[in-house]
Amino acid sequence: MDTRETAAPPPRSPDGRAERFHRIGIYRFIALALLPTVCLLALVYWYVDDNLQEIKTAAESTNQVHLPGILKNQRTLINIESLRRYVETVYNASDAEIRRDALVNALALATESVFEANSRFVEYATSAKSLLYALDAVKKRSDRAQEELARAARLFVQTEARLGVYAGEDRHEAMPAEDDARVSERVLAYCGKLRAAPGTLPRALAQCVTLRESRQAMEKARQRHSDADTEARELWKQFDQLLRKLSDLASSKEAEATHWAMEYISKSARRTHFVFYLSGVLIVLIFCVFILVLHRYILSPLTLASRSLRRIRDGGRVENLPPVRVRELQDMLNILPVVSRHVTDLSARSGLLEQEKDRFRNLSLVDGLTGAGNRRHFDACLARSGRDRPLALLMLDVDMFKLYNDAYGHLAGDSALIAVARTMLEELRGSVDQAFRYGGEEFCALLPGVSAAEALAVGERLRKRIQNLRIPHQSSSVAPHLTASIGVALREAGSPMSNQELTEYADKALYRAKTSGRNQVCFYNPAASSLPGETAL
Repeated sequence: MDTRETAAPPPRSPDGRAERFHRIGIYRFIALALLPTVCLLALVYWYVDDNLQEIKTAAESTNQVHLPGILKNQRTLINIESLRRYVETVYNASDAEIRRDALVNALALATESVFEANSRFVEYATSAKSLLYALDAVKKRSDRAQEELARAARLFVQTEARLGVYAGEDRHEAMPAEDDARVSERVLAYCGKLRAAPGTLPRALAQCVTLRESRQAMEKARQRHSDADTEARELWKQFDQLLRKLSDLASSKEAEATHWAMEYISKSARRTHFVFYLSGVLIVLIFCVFILVLHRYILSPLTLASRSLRRIRDGGRVENLPPVRVRELQDMLNILPVVSRHVTDLSARSGLLEQEKDRFRNLSLVDGLTGAGNRRHFDACLARSGRDRPLALLMLDVDMFKLYNDAYGHLAGDSALIAVARTMLEELRGSVDQAFRYGGEEFCALLPGVSAAEALAVGERLRKRIQNLRIPHQSSSVAPHLTASIGVALREAGSPMSNQELTEYADKALYRAKTSGRNQVCFYNPAASSLPGETAL
């Protein structure tokens, strides 16, 4: 047969007319499909680069022009914050020396030399110095009132203690507050009695006068201390507002410039962000179009080629396929019908080869006369049998077959052997892997996974079926028709018994069946072979 490839016919449309259109290569096709994406990416790169250059210019301008002023104002803000801490120390400190040091530092920071030459800064600094002096004076008055309060309280306590002795009250320094108040009330009541009673001791009356004066002095000192604290608190509030104005004034100018630069950078960043989003959406759309084009002109032809190859693999035929625009894919589709014809021819030849292979296999494994497995097939099956389950071997011998051949001829003997083999195959469900012709008139069978009783039952059924064939055998001393003797041996699962030993035991069982009168089934048990009645049925 001529196997030369023929040129594929030109592609045609569904109505049979020749298709005429320009085809391009796959690399050019991919390049054209990706061109819009590349152009869009280049445009986005140019726009983003331009915005980044503008952002860079704004950042450099901020760094070179506004940053020095920002740093200067930052130092001013630091000085203002230090001034706040010193004034807070002047306001809160109870130690006069600590307050004096803080006042000196605060006055140094409040001078005009600390701030830049600005009229508003000078005005605020002058106000700050005035508030500092006023706060210091108020704190000094508060300290003097505190000292007067302490002296008056000390005199009051001493006088109260002396009068307590006259009044019979024993006052202790560790006395609870409730008891202390009761003692004071009793002492005051005692002073009232002294003024009303005639003949009072002058010394006791003088102590009562001192007690009353010290108590009044305590109330006046406490009031002056409270007024000074209130005035200091008001001065601190005014100073805090002044410091806030200084902070706002120090940061307002450069903050505006910095805010403008940051706002410009923020707008540029938002524009760039929008362009990124827009380009992302466009790229997704272009990608979807690219996928559609790829599916239409590349993936669909590849799917068609894949289906055609599967059809060829399953034995079908492929006729002319529809045209495509990609040159390489069209060349591949044009080759598929040729491949289909070659595969069909190869399949036909392969079928013939399989038939020849099966025929030669039958010739090599099956006995040519009886159709049962031959001796070589028996040896191979026995060698493949595993030891994970029991295996029974039946050896069958046709009784007095030589006399049958002498009496009826070899053709009749062949027919008898064929009948016996067919009976074995029917009993063993037609498996040539279980029924074998061992040689001459001897047959054997392999029964995997059966027990001794089941193997003997199979042998007995087989013996009866051969006897029921009623093949005449007038020369037999056993029966007037053809009979058979069967020997059975069994190898248990996991037994170390070899294949040769199993065959020998089955042969011994067959020999026992023949010597025991023929036409019977005997079982050979190596462990109990010396006991009569256990090896034969």
